[in-house]
Amino acid sequence: MINVLFLAYPMYADFEIGHTLYFLRKLGKAKVTTATVDGEPVESLGGIVTQAQLAISKVDSQDYDLLLISGGDGVAQVLDNVQLQEFLKEYNNLKKPIAAICASSTLLGKAGLLVSSKFTCAPNTFEMFSNVFSDAEYTGNRLEVVDNIITAKGTAFPEFTIAVIDQLRLWKNNEQREGALNFCKGEV
Repeated sequence: MINVLFLAYPMYADFEIGHTLYFLRKLGKAKVTTATVDGEPVESLGGIVTQAQLAISKVDSQDYDLLLISGGDGVAQVLDNVQLQEFLKEYNNLKKPIAAICASSTLLGKAGLLVSSKFTCAPNTFEMFSNVFSDAEYTGNRLEVVDNIITAKGTAFPEFTIAVIDQLRLWKNNEQREGALNFCKGEV
């Protein structure tokens, strides 16, 4: 069983991680634990009220195989949270996969996890939060995977899903992987 920590914050983009969660549960029998900065519920962009199981200060990084962070319009509300930045640094030191799509790359940049590294996100996110990316290399590609860190544009959720499952080595074979990519693209 794979243990996934999902970091939710106000106005996160629920649609960006739907396929990823589906394949994590289907292939990895993943147990997903949701944390927020303060342990309180948050509402997604799609209006889903998401109940937190933990505050980020109560998370033991050792307990999780993957940190999953969706993008979203509310990232600025948690960007300067020192506890969150410290948690991200601690988790990254374990060299376990961190999957951050679209605006959530700002959280990695703010925590210093993208220094001298390639990353991607939506162009408007890059422009709006350029100060947190000053020591990183923005590529504008749909997906970037550098060591244990995955970043993607918000519209690249098919490629993001595949990269996450690649990191966890959950595919039985390449045929299953290609089938999943086609599924995510709506081509099946």
